[in-house]
Amino acid sequence: MKAKTKSDAPEASALRQEVKRLQRRIKELEKVNNELTERTLELFSLYELSASLGTGARFDRMHDGSMDIIGDLLGIDQFSLQLFDPVQKMLIIKASLGMPTEVREQCRITPPDGVSGYVFTTGEVLYVPDVTKEPRYLFYQGLNTQGGCLFSIPLLNDENKPFGVLNISKPKPNAFTEKDLTLYSAVALQITALIQNFSSYNRLQELSLTDELTGIGNRRAFFEALDREHERHRRNQQKYSLLLIDVDYFKRYNDRHGHLEGDLALQKLAQLLKSRLRKSDILTRYGGEEFAICAGETSKDEGLRLAEALRKVITETKFQLTTGDPASELSITVGIATYPDDGVTFIQVLDKADKALYYGKSSGRNTVSSIVPPEAVLTGHHGAKGGAVGRRGKGTPPAS
Repeated sequence: MKAKTKSDAPEASALRQEVKRLQRRIKELEKVNNELTERTLELFSLYELSASLGTGARFDRMHDGSMDIIGDLLGIDQFSLQLFDPVQKMLIIKASLGMPTEVREQCRITPPDGVSGYVFTTGEVLYVPDVTKEPRYLFYQGLNTQGGCLFSIPLLNDENKPFGVLNISKPKPNAFTEKDLTLYSAVALQITALIQNFSSYNRLQELSLTDELTGIGNRRAFFEALDREHERHRRNQQKYSLLLIDVDYFKRYNDRHGHLEGDLALQKLAQLLKSRLRKSDILTRYGGEEFAICAGETSKDEGLRLAEALRKVITETKFQLTTGDPASELSITVGIATYPDDGVTFIQVLDKADKALYYGKSSGRNTVSSIVPPEAVLTGHHGAKGGAVGRRGKGTPPAS
């Protein structure tokens, strides 16, 4: 065997140093690889979140099921999405995960109270490592006593003003890492975008279902609402009444005072009708000078009393022109029909109301009618304003 020489010692030392350097480098690369893997998973989670929320899942459809998807993607067990109600001036839970029903339904936070109220008021992110040591934490007004840690993030609109708060919590104190906080802040941006997109969409929907002149629902809104109401009353075996209203001799009013004054009169008529209805009743502008009302849970007799009250208030109202001078008097004729007395489908009920309106108009106007005359009288009748009822006229729902 060859004996070791002195010159071998430096080589061995250098080799050991190189091995140590390589080991350190391997650890560094492993760390970088782990960080890249974690970042890739974070980005994938955000992508999946964006896809799950963006594929037709509008905010009004977010419920516990869709919250489970978000919880699974982000590895969290409990969170709540609170939006500010400008009427009640409170933060209200609109979606949640891992929370008791009474918390979702009863919890109301008035800013700046609580952690959520503070975050909403200041627009600042707040991390609470241990909620039991945070005096501002209200435990959802005592409805949820779970401890742990909380990450509260404001939801900001395009003007950088808060409109809600996202709260994410874990049952153990100090359970969030810096990476968690970064990821959840990105999640808040995703949810903000979802809500704003829905708000824009919802506004467009409202505009498409609103009559521009009177501000009440239009004909499309009437048929959409009537379809829902009919199904609800059919399922619950309840009655509802339809009132079709036509303003008597309105063309004369326009010819005498001009179309601008006629538009103002229609606005006034809509206000008068709406003021005499319940919040649950549906009022729409059905055509030029026609209005339609769906009065839920209303029998024929109740519908007749309602129609007469509406007719009376219009007749007794003294309309004025923009100059302050008195305008021509106005009156209405109302045709009424009731489900299921007058039909088993809403089109049948609507057809009966339309024919009753026609009968009232042919009988002198300024009246309420639930009478459907013999078919012989209706020969050639195509609805109050022309267009075959139940075929392609006013009784036919608009094309989608």
